This record gives sequence, C-alpha cells and structure tokens, in this order.
Amino acid sequence: MKIGILTYHNVANFGANLQLLSTVNYLKQSGYVPLVINWYLDELEEMYKRLTPQIQLEMHKSYRDKNLPISKMCKKSQDIADIIEDENIEGLIIGSDAVAQHHPLISRIVFRSKKIVAVKKVTPDIMYSNLFWGNFVPLLRKKIPMAMMSVSSQDSAYRLINKSLRSRMFQSISNFNFISVRDDWTQKMFKFISDGKIIPSITPDPVFAFNHNVTAEQLTKKFILNKFNLRDDYILLSFRNSKAVNNEWVNNFELLAKKKGYDCAALPFPQGILFSNNLKKQINLPLDPLEWYALIKYSKGYIGHNMHPIVISLHNAVPFFCFDNWGTVKFNYIVNEKTSKTYHLLSEAGFLDYRITNIGRLQKIPTPQFVFDKIMSFDTVKAQNFSQLYFKNYTIMMKNILSIMR
Repeated sequence: MKIGILTYHNVANFGANLQLLSTVNYLKQSGYVPLVINWYLDELEEMYKRLTPQIQLEMHKSYRDKNLPISKMCKKSQDIADIIEDENIEGLIIGSDAVAQHHPLISRIVFRSKKIVAVKKVTPDIMYSNLFWGNFVPLLRKKIPMAMMSVSSQDSAYRLINKSLRSRMFQSISNFNFISVRDDWTQKMFKFISDGKIIPSITPDPVFAFNHNVTAEQLTKKFILNKFNLRDDYILLSFRNSKAVNNEWVNNFELLAKKKGYDCAALPFPQGILFSNNLKKQINLPLDPLEWYALIKYSKGYIGHNMHPIVISLHNAVPFFCFDNWGTVKFNYIVNEKTSKTYHLLSEAGFLDYRITNIGRLQKIPTPQFVFDKIMSFDTVKAQNFSQLYFKNYTIMMKNILSIMR
C-alpha cells in the first residue's frame, strides 16, 4: 500500500528534515510504500534562498535525494489530486509540523512605535485554506483515508477567527479520518473551530522515535568527535540572534564550563551561526541534518533556541536549557507563553524550570552560573522515563493512523 505524506519536506530546517525522515522510515519498516508529495511554495523557496547559504541549500538537497522518496513537482491543488490518482496513493498523512496554522488579520498587527503600525506579511502555507487543510479533497475522484499527524498551529490566535470561517474550517477537518496535535494550544484551536465536536489527542513529534526509526551506523560518537574536532565533554550553544545572550554572557559561561572540564561549541542553524560569540569551537556549514542530530545526541548539554533541539535532548536524555522563542506577544510586553509548543512539551515532561521565555521586552536573562548549574543538575533518569513514555505514545499513534489506512 502506498501512503502519501504532505508536509514541509523541502525547507532548510533541520527539525523538519528529521521528523519527516522518521515518518518515512516508520512506514517502510511497517511494510508500506511512502511517497513524499513534492509541493513547495514559491515564496518559501525564495525566502530560504535569501537567508540560507548556497552550500547549505545544496546539503539539504543532497539529504533529501538520499533519504526521501519524492513525487514529481506540485504547484496547486489539482496537482495534488493528480499525484494521488497517478501514483495510486491509497492513504495520506499530513504533518507532522506546523501545518495547521491560520493567523487572523488583527493578530498580525504590530506596533513598531506609538505612531507606526504595521501588518506582518504571511505566506499561503500558514493561512487557511491551503493544501495542508485538504483544499484538494473536492478534486479527488476517489476518496482516500487521510490523517493529520501531530500537527501544530504555531501560536495561531484562533479565538480571533470569525464564525463564518470557523464553519468552513470545520468542514475541512471533517474530511480527515484521524487528527492528532502536538500541543494543547492546537488542541484548543480544533475544539474551538468545531464547537467542541473535534478534540484531537496530543501526540508526540516523530523525532521522539528517531533512534528506533532511523539507522545511521556511520554516525558514531567517534566519527562525530573526529569530524568536528571535539573532545568527549562538550556543550552546544545555539541562538537565533544575539538578543538572547550577549558576547559577555557566552564568555562567562565558557569560563564556568572550562573550569569543570567542558568545551563549548557554537552550533549553527541552517542559516549559519547567528549569535555573537568568541567560542574557539565553531561547527561550520555545510552541515547534514543527521550530523546536526548526532552532535546534540552525543553532547553533554544543549543551550539555546528552538523546539527540535529540546526534543532531541529529551529523546537522548541530554541536559538542556531552553531559551524559548515561541509564544505570542501583545504590545511588545504582554507575553502568552502557553501558546508555545515547547512550553507544552516541557510542562508535560516536568522540565519547565529548564526553560525561560525569550520574547517580549520584559524578558529576564538568567545568569551563566544559573544555566550552567541547571545543566549540571539535570535529571537524566527523568528524561529517559519521559522519552520512553512518548515513544510508547508515538507507537500507539502510528498504529491508529495505519488502522484507518486499511
């Protein structure tokens, strides 16, 4: 049986790359034939070309070509319907990722100053209705079972969605045979737009099953240490900008780590190392997504931004401290941190005290000593137990999805 997958497959984003590979490999190991539907928005392609060095874009392409079964290019809804028919796709998984977004106009108004008001630009992939919401379904000649898997609304201000649009959104999600979400904020959004008729389960990100689904025998710890010139005891720092911590903060943290025998290394995003630092160890681009995963897996700690490094850390019981860059901000000061998918994850895991909100003008930066002490006092057994629980929940989710495909 061939199962299509529709998600962000072609972005320069390490986490998105890894969660898709985990899904592809799970389907293969379960005896199915996965096919990633090659839909990619022109606006996204241009954005990543503008922000990401060419050598890294080529690395992501090499990763996709090597690891992912991909269909021919699709540009519009009819293309998706045609691919499903031409390839004899008998079931479809949408996700996992932030594929259930909608950001009403009022939520995109930004006050730059007392006199300047702007509206955030958005791309079609984060606004209803699009392919992720199944707008191609009316074009299908034959109905197939479909699942939304561990989807996220990415801080969508769902309470501002008007009644008429909610009705249309409800009709769209009613086409799905299975829906699960990655966080409670997204769960509340589905409940809201369906007037309580649809309350999806909260299920794990597929990276929580990465060690079980993906075999990369060549990426041993010895290989990673040798390739990147690292000692056994290293801590990774990775920030999307220098607003989170300044150069002095990084220098002071490195001194604390060095006294205890740890090296510190700057870990890049696909766009490069984006924060100011004088660290002697720099992980440079190009960087394969699998090597990015392994660098975190074999480290003695991760400090910085984004959700997937925290998922990888929990999955491998690696100490971490999260500078959470997700959540919503009103008037530059009022922060709703509970919209953050990372907040929900760490709340479930019992590690909220290993996280700070890193948005809004009132953010408080913890001292280097505080963060270092948190890394040193990290409860690895607690993380292992949580990882085992989430892997069990992941397995249940995938069995439930495959049960609707038969």
